[in-house]
Amino acid sequence: MFARRRPEAGARPGTLILSSNSKPVELCVTLIYEQRLKVFVCRSVQELPTKLIDGQLMWIDIRGQGDGTVLQDIASRFRITPLAMEDLVNAPQRPKMELFEHQQLLIAHSVPAPGRDMTPSQLGIVFDKQVVLTFHEDCEHVLAPIHQRLENPQARLRRKGPDYLVYAILDACVDGCYPVLETLGESIEKLEEHALRDPRPELLAQIHQTKNILVRLRRSIWPQREMVLSLLTVDSPFIDKSTEEYLRDTTDHCTQLSDVVDMYRESTSGLINTYMSAVAHRSNEIMKVLTLLTSVFVPPTFLAGVYGMNFATMPELSLKGAYPAALTMMGLMIAGTLFYFHRRGWLRRTPIENSPQQAAPSESKPRRPTRRVVVQSSHSHNTQKAA
Repeated sequence: MFARRRPEAGARPGTLILSSNSKPVELCVTLIYEQRLKVFVCRSVQELPTKLIDGQLMWIDIRGQGDGTVLQDIASRFRITPLAMEDLVNAPQRPKMELFEHQQLLIAHSVPAPGRDMTPSQLGIVFDKQVVLTFHEDCEHVLAPIHQRLENPQARLRRKGPDYLVYAILDACVDGCYPVLETLGESIEKLEEHALRDPRPELLAQIHQTKNILVRLRRSIWPQREMVLSLLTVDSPFIDKSTEEYLRDTTDHCTQLSDVVDMYRESTSGLINTYMSAVAHRSNEIMKVLTLLTSVFVPPTFLAGVYGMNFATMPELSLKGAYPAALTMMGLMIAGTLFYFHRRGWLRRTPIENSPQQAAPSESKPRRPTRRVVVQSSHSHNTQKAA
């Protein structure tokens, strides 16, 4: 499920395994000092500012891995331990938090950009009291809103410290799951309708694909919730008390997303049972039609079999109106059999989606109000940040 890049067994701790299709390293540097903002791009560590003054914040967004030379220079410049660099480079890692002497390490997951595979992308964060480093390969869509917010002179990101910037990045990763779950919820409802109305084999493949996506999201959201929660429980010198209030809000969002993912997983598992029930119902309807057709023609077949026997003396065969009488009797047998089936209600065909059992609220119906709550929460949170 996660194609993790890992060194060979027995390799030296801190061995970096670079991606085979990695892009050249690009350093997007953002300097913030007393409401002044400076943004520039460089490709080597030598182009970075050598020293920061008190109160100045530097955010270095490291995109790509290149051949590893720039990453090693960054690790040497900012005193990042080899094990921390291994977690940052050998992706994907489980979301976690590590506290070191000079900085704090966070491994977060974000949903991929639209049109990409639904495997979550890794975003590594290293920060201290003045510097924030972000390591990623394809998380530009998550960090782009943060860069846009920094362009506002009145933005809170300019007044707060690096811990608040880290919170904003984590919150962007978490909030990115809301539209994905909204889309998955609508997809599950459509799959349920198709499973009841037209259960085809390709529908089962779509159900399993949706279930696999939910499994991937759960493997990212649950550890990420623990990681954000650990920021509140661990006494860190790099996180201010005023930022803990915002981190608690992010923890609530992670918990909410975890509940929705679990509920969707249960609904998707129930869809498989619904699909199998619909297939069985369709098979029963087909067997019912074939059985009725056989039953309708059994009496005329019996009559034809009796008078088709090769006996020399059969009085009815010599009668002038025997043939019309036999046909009339066969028609009456068919009409009588159909009338009997109609009185018993066996000729009615009720689609499974319109059956009385479906008129009652199904177990998956609570999914809709819960999803509304999620969307409203995300909207209100975005409104609060915009304010």
